[in-house]
Amino acid sequence: MLGGLYVPGEKLREVSVANSLNVSRTLARLAMSELEHEGLLVREPNRGTRVREFTIQEITDAIEVRGELEAMAVRLAAEKGVSDSLASEMEALLNRSEDLLASGVGDEVQREEWININESFHDLLVISSGNWAIKTAISQLARIPLVSTRSIIFDRESKETNLLQLQSAHVDHCIILSSILSRQGQRAEARMREHAYSNSRNKKINLANPDTMLLARSLPGGVLIAKPNA
Repeated sequence: MLGGLYVPGEKLREVSVANSLNVSRTLARLAMSELEHEGLLVREPNRGTRVREFTIQEITDAIEVRGELEAMAVRLAAEKGVSDSLASEMEALLNRSEDLLASGVGDEVQREEWININESFHDLLVISSGNWAIKTAISQLARIPLVSTRSIIFDRESKETNLLQLQSAHVDHCIILSSILSRQGQRAEARMREHAYSNSRNKKINLANPDTMLLARSLPGGVLIAKPNA
């Protein structure tokens, strides 16, 4: 689905899905049911099942929902306390982020490393909460295009704007971790919520660039992103 085998709006039937994937109708039915549960397929009365398409607004709405879940996670982490080993891991990630910012995060290798650091840091924040349900809910949201913590859309027009966005995200990360370690749950929660809002706002800004949108639609699941003015 995320690989683009089926296009947004396409109607799917169990028989055709089973044949195209060379599986039984039972397996096709189960897979389609799971994809519907994840929000990637839409079942309409008397019209069958079709592939879901996501507007930028729907994507940013989901990012803010993810932010609410992460806000709860960091509050719980602050209230419960974080182990020395987890704290050390997160501090090491932020130190490496600092190094990348100093070098400008200007090439694809550095951008990929930034993405990996961002994903790892957010994962550790959720782990620190000790709440399995938050992790499960975030994993489901991450199925939506551009919602996962790996889905960073870099500004392709302005290196200065891109660096400012990354610096702002890094400052958020530092304040969130500092708040957790000092057991300031409400401060950590509020900053995480603002962090998610900034993420959604930056995606709207960056995706206004046609070249950036084209790149985003080439990412896994990107084919499900609605084209501008669609």
